[in-house]
Amino acid sequence: MNMRIKTFLLYTLLIGGISSLHAQSRMTYSVSKAGTLVSQLTREGADSIIELKVTGKINAVDFRHLRDEFKNLKVLDLSGADVRPYIGKEGTDQGNLTIYKADYIPKLAFLNKKALQNVILPYSIRCIDNEAFKDCNNLRILQLNNRNAPHLGKEAISDTITTVFIPASATDNYRRSPQWDHFSLIESEPLSLKVQIAKLGSLQEEILKAGMQPGKINYLTIEGKMDEDDFMVIRSYMSNLASIDLSNTNCETIPEFTFSQKKHLIHIDLPKNLRKIGQRAFSGCSKLGGTLILPPTVTAIEYGAFIDCDHLTHVKATGNKITTVGDNLFGTDKGKLIYK
Repeated sequence: MNMRIKTFLLYTLLIGGISSLHAQSRMTYSVSKAGTLVSQLTREGADSIIELKVTGKINAVDFRHLRDEFKNLKVLDLSGADVRPYIGKEGTDQGNLTIYKADYIPKLAFLNKKALQNVILPYSIRCIDNEAFKDCNNLRILQLNNRNAPHLGKEAISDTITTVFIPASATDNYRRSPQWDHFSLIESEPLSLKVQIAKLGSLQEEILKAGMQPGKINYLTIEGKMDEDDFMVIRSYMSNLASIDLSNTNCETIPEFTFSQKKHLIHIDLPKNLRKIGQRAFSGCSKLGGTLILPPTVTAIEYGAFIDCDHLTHVKATGNKITTVGDNLFGTDKGKLIYK
């Protein structure tokens, strides 16, 4: 499966809720002179674009337009772009005379761009500057094509939201840079799958029918019926999961140890009718971040369910039915279980 197909599959998963792919706009722009991207389109045209590929020469002026003009942009592919230097007041730090270096994602490049979900950066990038992706609260995927870790500026990316995909055998290079040490780093291109299970115990069968291997899937959405055999597939074979959506499954229990030690898991949508989280179900999910929302049906959370989930800020109970809370829920951490 080539990169284009993988990116498209991932894109269709991430923008769930839009009913028709034909209504979405995917465009490619080639910029021959840095700073002229905006001359190729109208504001209305920019706002209609969901997925964009930019090739050619760009600078901080183009980044400002990408940030400010493309209101609904979700997927941005800059892999074919050459980032040129710029000195002036029309860059991403608009109004201030600033020197922007070549091969830098400039500071404030995508500040507060809420729609943005997937970005592919050029091979030549040497630095992602200060606050480049700050408050991009839905930036799930950042793809880097260079084996050497770029310098990472202050608050450039959130390590509790974004998974970073890097080339094969590049992890050690990134880990040697303390700036990247807290991120979930996966050596592949992102791969997603949505499956509907009509028969209990058939998750692995459905994955294989889709032409994929469980261990390569990063983003998984499951709908339909699940049993313990299906959770065993997740537990035993899906070590590279970054996100999983179980909200439209029938399961009422997350079995013990299901997600234990899944080092790349950042996000999960729990089943709507969930009643019990088994012991150590999420123990060692060190990248699981933010606030995990429990559906109001939950009645029990068993021993050590969230031990060593260091990035997890809170587990929020939205109902009043919890009668069983196991010991050492968060290990030595206290007070992370909160009630709405």
